[in-house]
Amino acid sequence: MDGSDLSPGDVLALTGYGVAGLVGTVVAGFLLPVALDPVQPVVYDALYRPLGPWTATSAATAVQFGLAGALALSAAVLAVEHLGGGRTESVAAVLAVGVLGLVAAVFAGVAVGAPALLATAAADLLLLVVGFLALGRVDASRAGRAAFVGSTPSLALLLVVLAVGLGWGGGYDIVAEPAPESADAAADFADAPELQADLFAPEACENGVCRLALRTYDREAAAGRFLDDNGVRCPLVNAPDARDWGGSFVAAHDGDRYRITCEAYGD
Repeated sequence: MDGSDLSPGDVLALTGYGVAGLVGTVVAGFLLPVALDPVQPVVYDALYRPLGPWTATSAATAVQFGLAGALALSAAVLAVEHLGGGRTESVAAVLAVGVLGLVAAVFAGVAVGAPALLATAAADLLLLVVGFLALGRVDASRAGRAAFVGSTPSLALLLVVLAVGLGWGGGYDIVAEPAPESADAAADFADAPELQADLFAPEACENGVCRLALRTYDREAAAGRFLDDNGVRCPLVNAPDARDWGGSFVAAHDGDRYRITCEAYGD
């Protein structure tokens, strides 16, 4: 498709297909994240221990939005390809591989510590470049390829929405409240000395209650594992009722007993 044989009418038609791809992807891209809410708890559970609660939450949101964008683009392109009488089955196969590849790329990126937004942007770019080349290899119609190109800005728009969501207020706090001396201690903070020093620092405590914010904590993953080792996981802030998260345990610190919980806040 070098464009040398295109008439003005062809150019106008392809422009229309591109606009149709853009509009279709935008509409689907803003509806699909709601339908894909169940994806977040799965990713959060998988990455909770290696990343910590807040970073795992960001990763889960990135996978959800990355998948939503890829599916929205695929739906728009397939619709145009079908209406244009093109090679729908071949195009569907290419797009299916693209969707799976994007999800795998985002998950792998965040799992090794890449920022969630950067991992999603890189995966989107890879999808667009490889996807366009692959559509040419399977001889997709000009209409389908025009819709694919037209869908590109909608992925950028979803990245903006993702960036706003990741930057929105929210997070997790480890809370230590005094417990009766008669309570049996299930854990000892001596096993987590760095967490103990930060949680019970004078500036972190007020009226006997100590609180440590995990969103900006540089030992977030270790703190999350300490909670998890004692049967407590921070409830996913975006879907607190999706699992039986939460709970509490009693831990010893400096001869005293404290009930330890994790509180989620924000939207």
